[in-house]
Amino acid sequence: MPPRVTLPPTDADARRIKRSRVVSYVLVVLAAVVFSMRPELFGDPQGQPAHALLHVWRIVVGVLLVVAALGVQVAVGVQWRKGLRRRALDDGDDGSEPAGNRAPGDR
Repeated sequence: MPPRVTLPPTDADARRIKRSRVVSYVLVVLAAVVFSMRPELFGDPQGQPAHALLHVWRIVVGVLLVVAALGVQVAVGVQWRKGLRRRALDDGDDGSEPAGNRAPGDR
């Protein structure tokens, strides 16, 4: 398999990637905070049956925040790759060279 060449992101893409990383980090930190919450923070666990629900909900919310952080990264990556493909197609359709491999003598 030939080596893959990846172009550097444009300025707009670089800003979008940086913002997506910040959003992902914030979501992961929020997930860590939610995972670290203990029911004892909200009163006596024996007197309130809602503490069992808090155990379940903090796990569900924490997992959703982690999945959202991953989703942000995937969405931005897919969008960037689409932009790369679009720019590659736009650059290649100028009509200066035919598509396909050139003959050995032309290389």
